[in-house]
Amino acid sequence: MKKFPAILSSIILVVLSACANSQVDKTAMAIGEVSQQQLMSEHKSFQQSYQTFQLSDNEIAEIKGWPNDLHIEVYFGSWCHDSQREVPRFFKMVAESPTLSNRLIGLDYEKSEPNGSAKKHDIKYTPTFIVYQGDKEIGRIIERPNVSLTADISAML
Repeated sequence: MKKFPAILSSIILVVLSACANSQVDKTAMAIGEVSQQQLMSEHKSFQQSYQTFQLSDNEIAEIKGWPNDLHIEVYFGSWCHDSQREVPRFFKMVAESPTLSNRLIGLDYEKSEPNGSAKKHDIKYTPTFIVYQGDKEIGRIIERPNVSLTADISAML
């Protein structure tokens, strides 16, 4: 009978270890301000989405007509399927408009990051694209665009 508590203790220890090891390693997440290059090199799903998406000729022409004082802050989760789809599409837009200023901020599951910028901007969903013209916020695209990122941003202008 003395073996039973020892066996039970061993089973509990194994189960707890398995649960602890199943937790997501937050160091694998992109958290805080990151570069496009860093995100693409460290997260293959973003790279794959980038390679498969193509802008149309009409979208490229539209992007090239945007004003030079446009700035977009992108709050995303490297773990988020909507971010994995939309952020690489945004990168295609940036490739067509070198004057398009942007900032990428990776968030954890709680939609936060070390600098508190997400909280300050009341970010609740990922991705969230905050579009500025000059210093003025002119609109947001949250989770997914109504039509496309290009069309939705153009409609804000």
